[in-house]
Amino acid sequence: MDALSLLRMLGALLLVLGSLLCALWLVKRYDLSLPRKWLEKLGNNGTERRLQVVERLAIDQRRSVVLLRRDQTEFSILIGPEGVTVLDSAPMPATEPEVAEPEAEKPQETAEKPLSFAERIPVLPDIWFTPEAKSPELH
Repeated sequence: MDALSLLRMLGALLLVLGSLLCALWLVKRYDLSLPRKWLEKLGNNGTERRLQVVERLAIDQRRSVVLLRRDQTEFSILIGPEGVTVLDSAPMPATEPEVAEPEAEKPQETAEKPLSFAERIPVLPDIWFTPEAKSPELH
């Protein structure tokens, strides 16, 4: 084995390892994952699962809020470096099956649409962030 073939082999190895590190960085940076259909094929094909991740909302790079459903109960959980905190638990909202009606006979919908998970999260009062709440001036 001469020096040229050894150099070519090491160059190819560095190229492969560099591309793997680049792909790993992209997956971590952009939070990429496999499509849910592919993951379901890998999982349990038996009965329906009792635990489901309904929705995930990233608050910042280190914290996120997750809506989990177990049986007929939903849990909102805050996940961060401090640990896991259960924010709220409630029964699963009832969904009514929609019946296909002709457009002419369809009554006007007066009911409000249900709030999304992000809209149900309690928000801090806006008192601290209003322009009227000025800090005392130092003289």
